[in-house]
Amino acid sequence: MSDKRKYMRFNVFLEAICRTGNGLMKKFKINNFSREGLGVESYDALPEGENLEIELMIPGDNMPIILEGELAWCAEERDRNTGHRGGIKLKKVSNSDRSKLLGYIYNKWITSGK
Repeated sequence: MSDKRKYMRFNVFLEAICRTGNGLMKKFKINNFSREGLGVESYDALPEGENLEIELMIPGDNMPIILEGELAWCAEERDRNTGHRGGIKLKKVSNSDRSKLLGYIYNKWITSGK
């Protein structure tokens, strides 16, 4: 089976909060990051197609990173104890937040030896 992804994915494990258009807040975990999106896991189903404001913290930094995206897909995970997994297509990231996030990802990648 071939991988049709356009961009390389980096494993990143961060906790985040998202806010939906109607103000609903949900906690989830980010498990990977690419140029265009995030892989996520959540105990609750996330609203597919919904525009989301995502807030996450980089360990050691006291300022949150704010991203905007759209939930591209969400599926129940029956064989694992994570609840649901999904993908968020990124729509808006400030240059400073992108730099902080990429710096963190790069450091993790370098120190993991991969």
